[in-house]
Amino acid sequence: MTRTSVTVIVLLVAALSVLCKDASALSCCRKYTRGKIPMSIIRGYSIQTIKRNCHIDAVMFLKKRTNQKMHPFLTDSTQKEGRNICTDPSKPWVMDNIQELK
Repeated sequence: MTRTSVTVIVLLVAALSVLCKDASALSCCRKYTRGKIPMSIIRGYSIQTIKRNCHIDAVMFLKKRTNQKMHPFLTDSTQKEGRNICTDPSKPWVMDNIQELK
């Protein structure tokens, strides 16, 4: 291989690793939703732990399809079906919602 080929390969690998890192960060909770989320709009949950790209622990509630009026504590981006709603696992109501889902 020529020196130019090796340089191009190294640059491509570096670019791909940055893109993969950014893509995984998109699925992370970066802040918590304010207020209590009603069970009527929740269809499931997942747990986020602190790791390289995710800097807070969170419970991510997955929204149901709903025709309900917008909930006042949800941002526009979490109003869409299937979006995660990031919540603080230290809040008692979050653990209550998880128990109710089980």
